[in-house]
Amino acid sequence: MPIYAYRCPTCSKFRDIFKPLSLLNRDEPCPTCFTPSLRQLSAPAIVCDYPGYACPVSGRWIEGRRAHAENLARQGCRVLETGEAEQAAREGQRVARDLDRSVDETVEQFYEALPTDKREQLATAVISGLDVSVDRI
Repeated sequence: MPIYAYRCPTCSKFRDIFKPLSLLNRDEPCPTCFTPSLRQLSAPAIVCDYPGYACPVSGRWIEGRRAHAENLARQGCRVLETGEAEQAAREGQRVARDLDRSVDETVEQFYEALPTDKREQLATAVISGLDVSVDRI
């Protein structure tokens, strides 16, 4: 249903009214002073059919439903179905936990395989503030 803008000539208040085209010529009284309001010319509200975004693969700006569909086809992708994004996030968290566990086990095995004097040197370095980080590539 169209939105029409009206302004009261007496108190200058503006308001928007939803009404069908068939009632376009009906007078609209001001809710404050009850003077018939004047219809104002206003720009139409334009709503995009699909919000614009930067393609995460190519970096190109994609705007509109057709451009979105063409971009998905060009990249060999498809729209995720309900729950797929959440499932992928859960799977990613599981994989990260498994990797952390594997790294911990490998470090323990390496530490246990070290000669006693090297273990003592490592323990001393850790106690004195050695900072160790793991970078995943």
